[in-house]
Amino acid sequence: MKTQNFITLVQQIAQTLRLDYQIAQFGERSYPLFYGNTVLLNLGALLQQQDIRGKALIVSHPELRDLFGDQTEQSLRKSGYTVEWTTFPAGERQKNLATVSRLYDASAKARIDKNSAIIALGGGVVQDITNFLAATYMRGVPFIQIPTTVLSQADTGIGGCAIDHPTGKSLIGQFYQPRLVLMDSSVLKTLPESEVTNGLAEIINKVMCLGGMKTDSINEDIQKIKAGDWGMLSDYIKLSNKIKLGIIEQDETGSRGPRLLLCWGHTITHALEKSLDYSVSHGWALGIGMYGAAILSHQLGYLDRNRVKELRRTIENTGLPTQLPSNIKTDELIKYMTLDQKVEGSKKRFVLLRDFGDAFVSDPISDKQIEDCLTELSR
Repeated sequence: MKTQNFITLVQQIAQTLRLDYQIAQFGERSYPLFYGNTVLLNLGALLQQQDIRGKALIVSHPELRDLFGDQTEQSLRKSGYTVEWTTFPAGERQKNLATVSRLYDASAKARIDKNSAIIALGGGVVQDITNFLAATYMRGVPFIQIPTTVLSQADTGIGGCAIDHPTGKSLIGQFYQPRLVLMDSSVLKTLPESEVTNGLAEIINKVMCLGGMKTDSINEDIQKIKAGDWGMLSDYIKLSNKIKLGIIEQDETGSRGPRLLLCWGHTITHALEKSLDYSVSHGWALGIGMYGAAILSHQLGYLDRNRVKELRRTIENTGLPTQLPSNIKTDELIKYMTLDQKVEGSKKRFVLLRDFGDAFVSDPISDKQIEDCLTELSR
């Protein structure tokens, strides 16, 4: 583990800047996550604390540069950094090697080196692509995360990233820790309601399904969040990351098993996103994917039917779907599941629930059992 001096320094920074914090414990690669509504304004000072000097390359979308570019640049330049930008269009369809190749070109043109910082300013697609860029350009450049959506703040790529391949979602990836993660709650206030709803899917996934929070509590709090309680939303984002950190700190790369629990609800989700050519949001697909995994958990004798109903009610009360679209072909979904990361020897496996807060990786599941689940999910 990093020395106590590192922990003390993080505590001092948080106290001085009046920020909340968490520490991701990965030995010598441990790093802080800072939370607050002035985090962006302190970006330059926080980079200096990481002993990063010289240039900063910000990877983002054009719209986000328009929204946050001035304050981001001002903070960096005030601390003596030269700032370069590279942007690409929004959308899951951009999360591929072609985009990464263009970002390599931009990094070379900006003369980024191993003393520079590559900064991801954006949602989940920006975070994944930029993490992969930083991990592979010059075999590793300091990486800073600034997630700007509820989904990306509540499901930050702690310890890993993935990009898509034409044959499937998230097939290409790397494990590469950031130096710093900055969660600025003020940026969330620029989001449309649909994006908040999209992110709440991951909060349900982590806090209720994996964390075991009672449904009455989370249902009541979700309505408060949707009514504009930003403080409560920030608390749930921190709780979601605490749960994810608790899993990944046990198993950084998924080699021992615990990390695979984070795939809860995502087997159907990823197949559905691929089937729809990434035309829907991740949260929209995750609502269906979580409910489908709960149905399968019940059909195989693990999860009580009342829990399945509770989850469906929570998902639908959030404003997310729980039914497969009528135009989806179940055989196509099952085909895409053959490339899921939990597959062993061509045998499909799911993360299932015995109860909220009690997830496990299943034994091999037959296509017939998956078909039965998808049939009920279509009703």
